Amino acid sequence: MAWLKWICIGVVGLYLAAIIYVYFAQRKFMYFPPPEPIPQDEFVGRILPITVEGIGDINSIYKAPSTKDAPVILFIHGNGSAAHHYEDYYDAFASWGAGYLGVEYPGYAANVGTPNEDDILRTALANYDALIAKGIQPKNIIIFGHSLGAAIAVHVAKEREGAGLVLGSPFLSMSAMSHLQMPFFPTSLFLKDTYRSDQRIAFVTAPLLVLHGGMDELIPFSQGRALYDLHKGDKNFVLIKNGQHMLWGIEMAAHIKEFIAIHRSDKF
Repeated sequence: MAWLKWICIGVVGLYLAAIIYVYFAQRKFMYFPPPEPIPQDEFVGRILPITVEGIGDINSIYKAPSTKDAPVILFIHGNGSAAHHYEDYYDAFASWGAGYLGVEYPGYAANVGTPNEDDILRTALANYDALIAKGIQPKNIIIFGHSLGAAIAVHVAKEREGAGLVLGSPFLSMSAMSHLQMPFFPTSLFLKDTYRSDQRIAFVTAPLLVLHGGMDELIPFSQGRALYDLHKGDKNFVLIKNGQHMLWGIEMAAHIKEFIAIHRSDKF
């Protein structure tokens, strides 16, 4: 039956066309950069340009710690927000006496560049190095990433020393996530940005805190638990039963504060 043959050819053609579209548009599915710049009036004195080789100056958000030995939190946000959207986090950090550096990405918040894994990872490392240049000691740096930022935080913790690593709603790898979100496409064969936290976490020596919501609608908590299981050192997993993807307003802040009090010490 010729009509059945042509239907099959049409279906295969549409499927191949969809694969080609997903391949070329994949970063549009991965990054959702807010275009507005950091509000100058709300962040007076806290906008810190950080030079990233091959990209240029990227504006992040920085506040010095209250004392020389107070902790500093290197905060790395998710893919659909910007560093200046986390004022509640920064207010809490400051109330603890902690400093913070909210990492911004290329192409986000009117910064130069375009978001991609290599440039984002280099930018995050440049932010860490900026803390060291300011005299912040590794024993006082807590690396904290949420969602996509958790994958970036794992990379920073693998490449640099820190007093602790905090991951909110993390995933194993982008391949694992793309399989969940697009099960009918062989996305693992053509991903440009892979974020292999599952391979990197074993090389992280810093103490680990993983927080995940039991009702997370974007990243199943099984992903966070599986990543946690791959870490070989001191670690703690907190499942917030009614928590969704964004956890700050539930229990996250209290757990992070306790984690910092335990692990940020002179014995590092």
